[in-house]
Amino acid sequence: MDKTTLELLLEELELPSSAYETAVSRYEDLGDFLSSDSSIAQYEPQVFVQGSFRLGTAIKPLVQTEAYDLDLTCKLTDGLSKLIITQENFKNMVGNAIDQYISKRHIKEAKQSKRRCWRIEYQDSINFHMDVVPGIIIADTLVLQESMIKSRISAETAVEWAKLAYDITDNKRPDYSVIAYDWNISNPEGYARWFEQRMEPKRFILLEKAGYEKLKVFERKTILQRCVQVLKRHRDKMFKSEIDLKPISIIITTLAGQAYNGEHTLEDAITNIVDKMEGLIGKNGVRVPNPTRPEEDFTDKWKENPKLELAFYRWLIQAKADFSIIITEKKPQAIMSKALNGFGIRLDESMFETSIVDKNIGVNLNRIEIDAIPPKPHLWK
Repeated sequence: MDKTTLELLLEELELPSSAYETAVSRYEDLGDFLSSDSSIAQYEPQVFVQGSFRLGTAIKPLVQTEAYDLDLTCKLTDGLSKLIITQENFKNMVGNAIDQYISKRHIKEAKQSKRRCWRIEYQDSINFHMDVVPGIIIADTLVLQESMIKSRISAETAVEWAKLAYDITDNKRPDYSVIAYDWNISNPEGYARWFEQRMEPKRFILLEKAGYEKLKVFERKTILQRCVQVLKRHRDKMFKSEIDLKPISIIITTLAGQAYNGEHTLEDAITNIVDKMEGLIGKNGVRVPNPTRPEEDFTDKWKENPKLELAFYRWLIQAKADFSIIITEKKPQAIMSKALNGFGIRLDESMFETSIVDKNIGVNLNRIEIDAIPPKPHLWK
Protein backbone atom coordinates (compact mmCIF):
# COMPACT_ATOMS: atom_id res chain seq x y z
CA MET A 1 0.00 0.00 0.00
CA ASP A 2 1.35 3.41 -0.97
CA LYS A 3 2.09 5.73 1.95
CA THR A 4 2.45 9.42 2.56
CA THR A 5 5.47 10.92 4.27
CA LEU A 6 3.52 11.39 7.50
CA GLU A 7 2.56 7.72 7.49
CA LEU A 8 6.19 6.73 7.06
CA LEU A 9 7.13 8.92 10.03
CA LEU A 10 4.39 7.39 12.16
CA GLU A 11 5.54 3.87 11.38
CA GLU A 12 8.89 4.79 12.93
CA LEU A 13 7.19 6.30 16.01
CA GLU A 14 4.83 3.48 16.85
CA LEU A 15 5.61 1.32 19.85
CA PRO A 16 6.32 -2.35 19.10
CA SER A 17 3.60 -4.78 20.12
CA SER A 18 6.05 -6.21 22.67
CA ALA A 19 5.98 -2.91 24.56
CA TYR A 20 2.21 -3.02 24.87
CA GLU A 21 2.25 -6.69 25.83
CA THR A 22 4.81 -5.95 28.54
CA ALA A 23 2.75 -3.00 29.78
CA VAL A 24 -0.36 -5.16 29.99
CA SER A 25 1.50 -7.89 31.86
CA ARG A 26 3.02 -5.52 34.43
CA TYR A 27 -0.15 -3.52 34.95
CA GLU A 28 -2.27 -6.61 35.49
CA ASP A 29 0.32 -8.21 37.76
CA LEU A 30 0.45 -5.15 40.02
CA GLY A 31 -3.34 -4.94 40.14
CA ASP A 32 -3.72 -8.62 40.98
CA PHE A 33 -1.15 -8.39 43.77
CA LEU A 34 -2.52 -5.23 45.38
CA SER A 35 -6.09 -6.52 45.34
CA SER A 36 -5.28 -9.93 46.79
CA ASP A 37 -1.95 -10.21 48.62
CA SER A 38 -1.13 -6.71 49.85
CA SER A 39 -1.79 -4.73 53.01
CA ILE A 40 -4.40 -2.59 51.18
CA ALA A 41 -6.40 -5.50 49.70
CA GLN A 42 -9.21 -4.90 52.24
CA TYR A 43 -9.88 -1.49 50.65
CA GLU A 44 -10.60 -3.08 47.27
CA PRO A 45 -7.97 -1.29 45.18
CA GLN A 46 -8.56 -0.84 41.46
CA VAL A 47 -5.51 -0.38 39.26
CA PHE A 48 -6.00 1.10 35.81
CA VAL A 49 -3.92 2.73 33.13
CA GLN A 50 -4.01 6.43 32.28
CA GLY A 51 -2.03 8.87 30.13
CA SER A 52 -0.68 8.17 26.66
CA PHE A 53 -1.05 4.38 26.91
CA ARG A 54 -4.75 4.83 27.71
CA LEU A 55 -5.24 7.38 24.94
CA GLY A 56 -3.33 5.37 22.36
CA THR A 57 -0.86 8.21 21.78
CA ALA A 58 2.31 6.67 23.24
CA ILE A 59 5.41 6.84 21.04
CA LYS A 60 8.92 5.45 21.10
CA PRO A 61 11.37 7.45 23.21
CA LEU A 62 13.55 9.82 21.20
CA VAL A 63 16.62 8.00 22.55
CA GLN A 64 16.42 4.20 22.45
CA THR A 65 17.95 3.81 25.91
CA GLU A 66 15.18 5.89 27.54
CA ALA A 67 12.50 4.06 29.51
CA TYR A 68 8.83 3.93 28.57
CA ASP A 69 6.46 5.78 30.88
CA LEU A 70 3.43 3.81 32.07
CA ASP A 71 1.05 5.90 34.18
CA LEU A 72 -1.32 4.05 36.51
CA THR A 73 -3.87 4.87 39.17
CA CYS A 74 -4.37 2.77 42.29
CA LYS A 75 -7.80 3.81 43.57
CA LEU A 76 -9.04 2.48 46.92
CA THR A 77 -12.79 2.07 46.57
CA ASP A 78 -14.10 0.82 49.92
CA GLY A 79 -13.67 1.26 53.66
CA LEU A 80 -11.61 4.47 53.65
CA SER A 81 -12.40 8.17 53.63
CA LYS A 82 -10.22 11.25 53.28
CA LEU A 83 -12.00 12.60 56.40
CA ILE A 84 -10.12 10.09 58.56
CA ILE A 85 -6.68 10.04 56.93
CA THR A 86 -4.13 12.62 55.81
CA GLN A 87 -2.77 12.71 52.28
CA GLU A 88 0.66 11.85 53.63
CA ASN A 89 -0.55 8.78 55.52
CA PHE A 90 -2.69 7.67 52.59
CA LYS A 91 0.19 7.89 50.14
CA ASN A 92 2.46 6.00 52.55
CA MET A 93 -0.19 3.30 53.00
CA VAL A 94 -0.19 2.66 49.25
CA GLY A 95 3.60 2.99 49.22
CA ASN A 96 3.96 0.21 51.80
CA ALA A 97 1.87 -2.08 49.60
CA ILE A 98 4.09 -1.22 46.63
CA ASP A 99 7.14 -2.11 48.74
CA GLN A 100 5.58 -5.52 49.32
CA TYR A 101 5.09 -5.92 45.57
CA ILE A 102 8.68 -4.91 44.82
CA SER A 103 9.94 -7.43 47.36
CA LYS A 104 7.74 -10.27 46.09
CA ARG A 105 8.70 -9.64 42.46
CA HIS A 106 12.41 -9.20 43.29
CA ILE A 107 12.61 -5.80 41.60
CA LYS A 108 16.09 -4.41 42.17
CA GLU A 109 15.32 -0.70 42.45
CA ALA A 110 13.45 0.73 45.44
CA LYS A 111 10.36 2.80 44.73
CA GLN A 112 10.80 6.56 44.27
CA SER A 113 8.54 9.20 45.75
CA LYS A 114 7.24 11.80 43.29
CA ARG A 115 4.95 14.74 43.92
CA ARG A 116 1.72 12.80 43.32
CA CYS A 117 2.84 9.21 42.77
CA TRP A 118 5.19 6.36 43.51
CA ARG A 119 7.56 5.28 40.74
CA ILE A 120 8.55 1.66 40.15
CA GLU A 121 11.58 1.10 37.92
CA TYR A 122 11.70 -2.01 35.79
CA GLN A 123 14.98 -2.84 34.09
CA ASP A 124 14.92 -5.96 31.96
CA SER A 125 14.20 -6.61 28.26
CA ILE A 126 12.06 -3.45 28.08
CA ASN A 127 12.66 -0.66 30.60
CA PHE A 128 9.61 1.00 32.12
CA HIS A 129 8.89 3.75 34.60
CA MET A 130 5.61 2.73 36.22
CA ASP A 131 4.16 5.76 38.01
CA VAL A 132 1.38 4.75 40.41
CA VAL A 133 -0.92 7.55 41.60
CA PRO A 134 -2.77 6.74 44.85
CA GLY A 135 -6.44 7.72 44.65
CA ILE A 136 -9.53 7.64 46.86
CA ILE A 137 -13.17 7.84 45.83
CA ILE A 138 -15.08 11.13 45.93
CA ALA A 139 -18.23 10.97 48.03
CA ASP A 140 -20.11 13.81 46.26
CA THR A 141 -19.59 14.56 42.55
CA LEU A 142 -22.33 17.17 42.17
CA VAL A 143 -19.90 20.11 41.93
CA LEU A 144 -17.96 18.31 39.19
CA GLN A 145 -21.16 17.63 37.27
CA GLU A 146 -22.27 21.25 37.45
CA SER A 147 -18.85 22.45 36.32
CA MET A 148 -18.96 20.25 33.21
CA ILE A 149 -22.54 21.23 32.39
CA LYS A 150 -21.55 24.91 32.48
CA SER A 151 -18.87 24.13 29.88
CA ARG A 152 -21.57 22.74 27.53
CA ILE A 153 -21.18 19.05 28.31
CA SER A 154 -24.57 17.32 28.41
CA ALA A 155 -26.03 16.55 31.83
CA GLU A 156 -26.07 12.81 31.12
CA THR A 157 -22.41 12.79 30.08
CA ALA A 158 -21.41 15.00 33.01
CA VAL A 159 -22.95 12.55 35.48
CA GLU A 160 -21.15 9.62 33.83
CA TRP A 161 -17.74 11.31 33.68
CA ALA A 162 -17.95 12.78 37.19
CA LYS A 163 -18.34 9.27 38.64
CA LEU A 164 -14.92 8.42 37.22
CA ALA A 165 -13.10 11.16 39.16
CA TYR A 166 -11.18 10.61 42.41
CA ASP A 167 -9.06 12.51 44.93
CA ILE A 168 -5.26 12.27 44.86
CA THR A 169 -2.39 13.26 47.12
CA ASP A 170 0.03 16.13 46.50
CA ASN A 171 3.05 16.59 48.74
CA LYS A 172 3.37 20.26 47.72
CA ARG A 173 0.06 21.19 49.32
CA PRO A 174 0.23 22.96 52.73
CA ASP A 175 -2.44 20.59 54.12
CA TYR A 176 -0.57 17.44 53.04
CA SER A 177 0.05 16.28 56.61
CA VAL A 178 -3.30 17.19 58.19
CA ILE A 179 -6.86 15.97 57.82
CA ALA A 180 -8.43 18.06 55.06
CA TYR A 181 -11.51 17.79 52.86
CA ASP A 182 -10.07 19.65 49.88
CA TRP A 183 -7.73 17.22 48.08
CA ASN A 184 -6.71 17.56 44.44
CA ILE A 185 -9.12 15.93 42.01
CA SER A 186 -8.06 13.80 39.05
CA ASN A 187 -10.15 12.28 36.27
CA PRO A 188 -7.93 10.68 33.60
CA GLU A 189 -10.60 8.18 32.57
CA GLY A 190 -13.13 10.98 32.09
CA TYR A 191 -10.56 12.80 29.96
CA ALA A 192 -10.01 9.61 27.93
CA ARG A 193 -13.77 9.42 27.26
CA TRP A 194 -13.71 13.03 26.05
CA PHE A 195 -10.74 12.29 23.79
CA GLU A 196 -12.48 9.23 22.36
CA GLN A 197 -15.46 11.36 21.41
CA ARG A 198 -13.15 13.87 19.75
CA MET A 199 -11.35 11.08 17.83
CA GLU A 200 -14.42 9.97 15.93
CA PRO A 201 -17.64 11.46 17.28
CA LYS A 202 -19.98 9.86 14.74
CA ARG A 203 -18.46 6.39 14.93
CA PHE A 204 -18.17 6.61 18.72
CA ILE A 205 -21.92 7.23 19.03
CA LEU A 206 -22.71 4.52 16.47
CA LEU A 207 -20.63 1.93 18.29
CA GLU A 208 -22.15 2.83 21.65
CA LYS A 209 -25.67 2.37 20.24
CA ALA A 210 -24.73 -0.84 18.46
CA GLY A 211 -23.22 -2.33 21.60
CA TYR A 212 -19.78 -2.92 20.09
CA GLU A 213 -16.63 -2.85 22.17
CA LYS A 214 -14.34 0.12 21.64
CA LEU A 215 -11.48 0.00 19.21
CA LYS A 216 -8.28 -1.64 20.36
CA VAL A 217 -6.46 1.67 20.49
CA PHE A 218 -2.93 0.39 20.25
CA GLU A 219 -3.49 -1.74 17.13
CA ARG A 220 -5.49 0.51 14.82
CA LYS A 221 -5.45 4.23 15.40
CA THR A 222 -7.59 7.14 14.33
CA ILE A 223 -6.41 10.29 12.58
CA LEU A 224 -6.45 12.32 15.81
CA GLN A 225 -4.35 9.81 17.74
CA ARG A 226 -1.78 9.76 14.96
CA CYS A 227 -1.66 13.55 14.83
CA VAL A 228 -0.97 13.74 18.56
CA GLN A 229 1.79 11.14 18.19
CA VAL A 230 3.65 13.03 15.46
CA LEU A 231 3.17 16.38 17.24
CA LYS A 232 4.70 14.93 20.39
CA ARG A 233 7.69 13.57 18.50
CA HIS A 234 8.31 16.95 16.83
CA ARG A 235 8.16 18.53 20.29
CA ASP A 236 10.57 15.95 21.73
CA LYS A 237 13.11 16.55 18.98
CA MET A 238 12.91 20.34 19.19
CA PHE A 239 13.39 20.39 22.97
CA LYS A 240 15.90 17.58 23.23
CA SER A 241 18.39 20.00 24.83
CA GLU A 242 15.76 22.08 26.68
CA ILE A 243 13.84 19.43 28.61
CA ASP A 244 12.65 21.88 31.27
CA LEU A 245 10.92 24.03 28.63
CA LYS A 246 9.31 21.21 26.66
CA PRO A 247 5.55 21.82 26.14
CA ILE A 248 3.65 19.21 28.13
CA SER A 249 1.71 16.50 26.34
CA ILE A 250 -1.64 17.25 27.99
CA ILE A 251 -1.70 20.75 26.46
CA ILE A 252 -0.82 19.44 23.00
CA THR A 253 -3.34 16.60 23.26
CA THR A 254 -6.17 18.83 24.51
CA LEU A 255 -5.66 21.53 21.88
CA ALA A 256 -5.36 18.90 19.14
CA GLY A 257 -8.59 17.27 20.33
CA GLN A 258 -10.40 20.61 20.32
CA ALA A 259 -9.04 21.59 16.90
CA TYR A 260 -9.69 18.30 15.12
CA ASN A 261 -12.73 18.59 12.86
CA GLY A 262 -13.10 15.10 11.46
CA GLU A 263 -10.61 15.51 8.62
CA HIS A 264 -10.14 12.28 6.67
CA THR A 265 -6.42 12.52 5.95
CA LEU A 266 -3.43 13.05 8.18
CA GLU A 267 -2.27 15.94 6.02
CA ASP A 268 -5.54 17.86 6.30
CA ALA A 269 -5.88 17.11 10.01
CA ILE A 270 -2.38 18.14 11.06
CA THR A 271 -2.57 21.32 8.99
CA ASN A 272 -5.89 22.25 10.58
CA ILE A 273 -4.68 21.43 14.10
CA VAL A 274 -1.48 23.50 14.04
CA ASP A 275 -3.35 26.38 12.40
CA LYS A 276 -6.09 26.42 15.06
CA MET A 277 -4.10 25.71 18.22
CA GLU A 278 -3.14 29.29 19.05
CA GLY A 279 -6.71 30.54 18.69
CA LEU A 280 -7.96 27.93 21.18
CA ILE A 281 -5.76 29.24 24.00
CA GLY A 282 -7.61 31.68 26.23
CA LYS A 283 -6.15 35.13 26.75
CA ASN A 284 -7.23 35.47 30.37
CA GLY A 285 -8.32 33.25 33.25
CA VAL A 286 -8.26 29.52 32.52
CA ARG A 287 -6.36 29.34 29.24
CA VAL A 288 -6.43 25.61 28.39
CA PRO A 289 -9.14 24.08 30.59
CA ASN A 290 -9.43 20.42 31.46
CA PRO A 291 -12.55 19.28 29.54
CA THR A 292 -13.72 17.21 32.52
CA ARG A 293 -12.91 19.85 35.15
CA PRO A 294 -13.07 23.25 33.40
CA GLU A 295 -11.73 25.24 36.35
CA GLU A 296 -8.43 23.33 36.10
CA ASP A 297 -5.93 25.07 33.82
CA PHE A 298 -3.38 22.88 32.06
CA THR A 299 -1.23 25.99 31.54
CA ASP A 300 -1.05 26.82 35.25
CA LYS A 301 2.75 26.58 35.25
CA TRP A 302 2.98 29.26 32.55
CA LYS A 303 2.19 31.84 35.23
CA GLU A 304 5.01 30.58 37.42
CA ASN A 305 7.47 30.42 34.52
CA PRO A 306 6.66 32.69 31.51
CA LYS A 307 9.43 30.95 29.55
CA LEU A 308 7.13 27.94 29.24
CA GLU A 309 4.54 29.95 27.36
CA LEU A 310 7.18 31.43 25.07
CA ALA A 311 8.55 27.93 24.44
CA PHE A 312 5.11 26.66 23.46
CA TYR A 313 4.60 29.39 20.88
CA ARG A 314 8.13 28.92 19.61
CA TRP A 315 7.36 25.24 19.12
CA LEU A 316 4.06 25.96 17.39
CA ILE A 317 5.71 28.31 14.88
CA GLN A 318 8.35 25.71 14.09
CA ALA A 319 5.75 22.93 13.86
CA LYS A 320 3.76 24.86 11.25
CA ALA A 321 6.87 25.35 9.15
CA ASP A 322 8.14 21.77 9.44
CA PHE A 323 4.82 20.07 8.79
CA SER A 324 4.28 22.27 5.74
CA ILE A 325 7.57 21.02 4.31
CA ILE A 326 6.84 17.39 5.19
CA ILE A 327 3.42 17.57 3.51
CA THR A 328 4.24 19.55 0.37
CA GLU A 329 7.87 18.75 -0.42
CA LYS A 330 8.42 16.38 -3.39
CA LYS A 331 12.20 15.93 -3.33
CA PRO A 332 13.28 12.85 -1.33
CA GLN A 333 16.50 14.43 -0.06
CA ALA A 334 14.65 17.46 1.32
CA ILE A 335 12.05 15.23 2.99
CA MET A 336 14.74 13.01 4.50
CA SER A 337 16.58 16.03 5.85
CA LYS A 338 13.47 17.48 7.49
CA ALA A 339 12.46 14.08 8.90
CA LEU A 340 15.85 13.75 10.58
CA ASN A 341 16.30 17.33 11.75
CA GLY A 342 12.68 18.03 12.68
CA PHE A 343 11.57 14.64 14.01
CA GLY A 344 14.72 12.66 14.73
CA ILE A 345 13.61 10.00 12.24
CA ARG A 346 15.91 8.58 9.58
CA LEU A 347 14.05 7.64 6.40
CA ASP A 348 15.64 5.48 3.71
CA GLU A 349 15.73 6.79 0.15
CA SER A 350 14.36 3.49 -1.15
CA MET A 351 11.06 4.26 0.61
CA PHE A 352 10.40 7.06 -1.85
CA GLU A 353 10.52 4.94 -4.98
CA THR A 354 7.18 3.24 -4.35
CA SER A 355 5.71 4.56 -1.13
CA ILE A 356 5.14 8.30 -1.36
CA VAL A 357 1.79 9.10 -2.97
CA ASP A 358 0.34 12.41 -4.11
CA LYS A 359 -0.01 14.48 -0.94
CA ASN A 360 -3.31 15.86 -2.21
CA ILE A 361 -4.84 12.38 -2.29
CA GLY A 362 -3.84 11.00 1.11
CA VAL A 363 -5.32 7.94 2.80
CA ASN A 364 -8.57 7.75 4.76
CA LEU A 365 -7.39 6.16 8.02
CA ASN A 366 -10.77 6.69 9.67
CA ARG A 367 -12.54 4.29 7.32
CA ILE A 368 -12.81 1.25 9.60
CA GLU A 369 -15.56 -1.31 9.22
CA ILE A 370 -17.55 -1.85 12.42
CA ASP A 371 -17.63 -5.64 12.09
CA ALA A 372 -13.83 -5.69 11.98
CA ILE A 373 -13.39 -4.13 15.43
CA PRO A 374 -11.75 -6.55 17.88
CA PRO A 375 -12.84 -6.92 21.51
CA LYS A 376 -11.50 -4.50 24.10
CA PRO A 377 -8.42 -5.86 25.94
CA HIS A 378 -8.15 -5.90 29.72
CA LEU A 379 -5.60 -3.05 29.63
CA TRP A 380 -8.23 -0.49 28.72
CA LYS A 381 -10.95 -1.45 31.20
